Formats: sequence, structure tokens, C-alpha cells
Amino acid sequence: MVKEGILYWITGLSGAGKTTIGNRLFYELRKESPNVIILDGDILKNIVSDNLGYSDADRRKRAMKYALLCRTLTNQGLIVICCTIAMYDEVREYNRQNNKGYIEVFLDVPVDVLQQRDQKGMYSQFKDGKVQNLAGFDVQVEYPKHPDLVLKNDGTLTIRECVDEILKLSVKYSSDFDRDIQYWNTYYTNKQAIDTPSRFAEFIGSRLKKGKNLLELGCGNGRDSMYFAHMGLNVTGIDASDATIADLIEKCDTGNCYFICDDFVCSPALFAGQFDYCYSRFSIHAINEKQEIEVLHNVYGALKQGGEFFIETRSINDDLYGQGKQAGKNAYIYDGHYRRFIIKSELEENARQAGFHIVYSEEKKDFAPYGDSNPPIIRMILSKE
Repeated sequence: MVKEGILYWITGLSGAGKTTIGNRLFYELRKESPNVIILDGDILKNIVSDNLGYSDADRRKRAMKYALLCRTLTNQGLIVICCTIAMYDEVREYNRQNNKGYIEVFLDVPVDVLQQRDQKGMYSQFKDGKVQNLAGFDVQVEYPKHPDLVLKNDGTLTIRECVDEILKLSVKYSSDFDRDIQYWNTYYTNKQAIDTPSRFAEFIGSRLKKGKNLLELGCGNGRDSMYFAHMGLNVTGIDASDATIADLIEKCDTGNCYFICDDFVCSPALFAGQFDYCYSRFSIHAINEKQEIEVLHNVYGALKQGGEFFIETRSINDDLYGQGKQAGKNAYIYDGHYRRFIIKSELEENARQAGFHIVYSEEKKDFAPYGDSNPPIIRMILSKE
């Protein structure tokens, strides 16, 4: 599985030393990993600045584009060093919320030192009235409130010492329970394979047309993916369990079924494809609500016009609700892994907000009985119209 990348967000005013320190950090990190890239202000402006001026709205839009680009790269397992002024609280908050590994470094340099350096002539030109819209002077900035590191880069520290301070930081990864990879690896390794499709797969089977493309999110042991493939669909199954994906790749005997080990919430390469159908059985309740919303938007973008999204998921009316250690809204860690219990009306509203039309929505028992357990289950069919 592709490991989640890291974003080093190095910010400070013009002349604070962002690119100089970022470049040295780049070469230090490259000693351990080839998957490192650096983006500084000049590079970023050339990429995303078309049609954007220097009004406050344009500056904020440009800064958010920088953050979106970085996130796309870290989601593909890259270590990204971004050297930019971009001093907006909303952008930094986006970074923290959307990059599993994130380190924010603020280069705090006194104004008189910046003016003495004047590396690009910006400050002298500003003083002479030849330049306007200079961040930190006639353009207000929002200084970082909770950076992971503040470096007083006023010349008292060498570049090497600054980089060493950054490298001392431990990367704090945001928790999304890592899809409980170890739990599911053990579960699928020890559990006898089920060759028959689920009741939900059979339920939606009549809606599927041979030759169409179907994406399964959280394919598990592949029982439903293989069922759809044998129906003549071109199937892509994705799951975070490297053990089960390796097993499926080895056993797969059909050319129209492809299995991927990755994060189904935010894989940009995956959702760049175009699918006729998307299928999610018992995977929506394995992620938090924020990630649910992200999945709905990603699937909507990846579906062709008229495409359908099939969802089966646990309900808040499940007997297991409330058992274990609470891990968020309607979410608990029980029996070794994470479960979230869904309120049907909230899932419907999130689907509508993503652009979907609700074709079918029902919650009842007998959808997915298992042993002595027969809880109410939510089924939903969404359409991109």
C-alpha cells in the first residue's frame, strides 16, 4: 500500500529564508527517500496563478490552490516541501485537516532584518513607492497561531541548524484508524473464504449491464467483485488490507477484474477514472462522517452521467451501537476495529449535497443476517443525473 505522504509547510514573509531552508531540507530528506519534491513561491505561481491578481480574494484563492496541489501530492505518498507566504488561517487549517502527515514551520524574522536582506529588492522598492501589495506591510497577513516550529531565522542560527531543528520534529499523523489494516489482515487471513456473493450484490445485480465499469470501495475478500466480474462487468476493487489484495491478485483468474491496495477515501488516481457504477458494502461505516462526505463527492466526480452508487451500511439502530470505546460521533472501537453507525436521513442529505439523486433508500432487517445477528441495515441507490 502507498504510504501517506508528508507536507512540510514552510511559511514566512518575503526574505525570511523559506526557499533556502526548504532546499537544504529537500536534500537532507532525499538521503532517506527519493519521494521528495519541493515547491516554492515562484514555481507555484507559474503553475496556478493564471487569471489571479493580487486582491485579497485572489491571494486567498491562490494560497488554497497551493494547498490543494500539495494535498494531491501527499495523497500519492510523496513528501512535499512547500515554501510560501500564503499566511491565511483557513489554508493552514485545511492543511492540518487534509494531510495525514503535516509539519508547519514559521520563519519569524524581524522587519529590520528583512529590509537589510532585501534579496529581491522588494522592500527598497516598496519604500520608494515603486511596489505595492507587499505582504506584511500594506497587505495584511494572518501569522501562524499554532505552528509546529518557530524559527527565529535572523542570522543567529545557521541554515544547517535550522534544518536540524525541523528534522527533530516527529511527524504527527492524523488518526483515521488507518482503515484498521492490521485487524483486517488478520481477519481475512484467518477466515475461510466465502465464494458466494452477498445479498446486496444479488439485489443490485439486475441493474448492472455487461461491459460497464464498476468500482468497489472496500472490496474485502473480493466475493462481490468476482461476482460482478463473472457477470461480464469490468471491475476495479480497492481495499486497504494488503494481505487480502495480494491474495486476490494471486487468485484472480479473470482479465476483467483488477485489485488495488490503497485508501478508497482519497486516492486521486482512482477517482480520476470514469465509472458506470460504484459499489460500497460495509465500507461507509468504516470511515468518519467527514470522510463519508469526501467519498460521496469523489464518487460523484468519478461516475459517468447517469451512473449509480450502491451503498449498504450499518445503521444507528444496530444492536452493537454504543459498545466499545467512543471514537467520534456515533462511532466506536469495538472488537478490535472501528465502526460508525449511520443515520439514514443524514446520509441522504450528504448524498444530496454531493449532487446525487436518491433512487432508493430503505432501512430494515433481513438485508444482511449473519449467524444469530440480524440488525437493521441501510441500503441506498444514488444516481448522478
